[in-house]
Amino acid sequence: MIGARGCARRLGWPGQAPSFALLLGLRLANALLVQTFIHPDETWQSLEVGHRLAFGYGFVTWEWRHALRGFAHPLLFAGVYRALRVLGLDDTFLILFCSVVSWSMSSGVMRPLVNSAETAFTAAAFAHWPWSQPQARARSGSLPLALVFAALACIIRPTSGALWLVAGLVLLVRQPRPRRISRTIRIVSTAAVIGAAALAAMLAIDYVGYQRWVFPPYQFYLFNVHEGLATWFGESPPLYHLYVSLPILFTSMLPFVIHGVYTAFCTQRVTCEPAVVALGASVLFSLVGHMEYRFLYPLLPIGFVYAAVSINALATQKTARLIALLLLLTNIVPALYLNLVHQRGVVDVMKHLRQGARAGDVSDIGFLMPCHSTPFYSHLHVNIPMWFLSCEPPLTQAALDSHYWEADDFEQHPAEFLGALFSESAEEASMRLRRSKPSHLVLYAGMAQRIQNVLGDLGYHESARFFNTHFAGDSRRQGDVLVYRLSGTQSS
Repeated sequence: MIGARGCARRLGWPGQAPSFALLLGLRLANALLVQTFIHPDETWQSLEVGHRLAFGYGFVTWEWRHALRGFAHPLLFAGVYRALRVLGLDDTFLILFCSVVSWSMSSGVMRPLVNSAETAFTAAAFAHWPWSQPQARARSGSLPLALVFAALACIIRPTSGALWLVAGLVLLVRQPRPRRISRTIRIVSTAAVIGAAALAAMLAIDYVGYQRWVFPPYQFYLFNVHEGLATWFGESPPLYHLYVSLPILFTSMLPFVIHGVYTAFCTQRVTCEPAVVALGASVLFSLVGHMEYRFLYPLLPIGFVYAAVSINALATQKTARLIALLLLLTNIVPALYLNLVHQRGVVDVMKHLRQGARAGDVSDIGFLMPCHSTPFYSHLHVNIPMWFLSCEPPLTQAALDSHYWEADDFEQHPAEFLGALFSESAEEASMRLRRSKPSHLVLYAGMAQRIQNVLGDLGYHESARFFNTHFAGDSRRQGDVLVYRLSGTQSS
């Protein structure tokens, strides 16, 4: 076994750990490399809302109209937008190495998702959390400071409270017998004071955003738990996080994470409390019907710690570089592909349309795609009429059977849908929100093949095409992204 600094030298790195400036520079370069669009929420629940707050126009999805989300996260982007408008953890080398090379950090956490901000605050809280020290009599860290960062994570994303509930229970259970009652009282009282302050801050922030008193966590509970409508967005099997989320997040690093936990348990040189917290939180996050791997982003820092434990135990003069090469090739290559190639057409098309709108060639736009397939006003940044096919869920189970959504109707009967959508007959359009023909339509090539003749009859012809991806996980998003222009309008 070699130490962290020794392993760093085996990898060809100088004896000193990389500086904060270097790490910051890497992440800034990483941010500039992100030219693609993976999760709709990375714009629709952050940039789009912030753009509307700052500039007065933009689209807010159904969650905001029914107060299911808090404004703490989009206000961060609103502040940046407004500024632009006015102007015209002390870790070891190996942990940092795992964080830097991880594709999840480079291609996932770098995006403006609420999960990303939650992960940043969670990592800071973990760094100050009073974990038990196997070779020390007392716990180190600062509980009040850790709770402040944990509270910020909960303000940003209230479901983060499940993680801190587990961490708090582990902390209380693992208290030493001497003065256990007094320690417990101090821990609970500290958490109560900081929690009350966080709750007050959350209420104040959302009052500013909604202009009325609301409590989004309660609305979130009513929709997702009480009405059981979380599965509207897709139903996941009970063990989804175990055999889908964790392998996706850690890829080739997962064996090292597992081995690191085993090593920590066997040697008792590193505390196993973070692993217990991660396991407990994963179980709680698995109790809902809809799961996505990004919901476990906050657990990445814990995984990096145990991966570092494993690499430190396994690395020798011969194996250190092989391990580094394995992690680099299996993380950096996918990260570069996801940041520069995969699903970039939905971003490129907005750049194209923005140029046309600013030149006066694009007057209004319709998106004949699954809803939220592209960014919206936050990327166009021109206040022209735009619309997309609705896909809002019902708000109650009772309305589920009779609920109508345009995106599904269009996918099932595209020709009939378009005929009624642009029909002059009120009778034909009675079941839909009738719209006038926009100057430009945006759709995927797969759908364009199905309605080529209909588009021609309506007066549209292809004017631009953008490569989007080599593979699509959704059959509705097959092929390039196409722009169709209405005949008689200016060329874009």
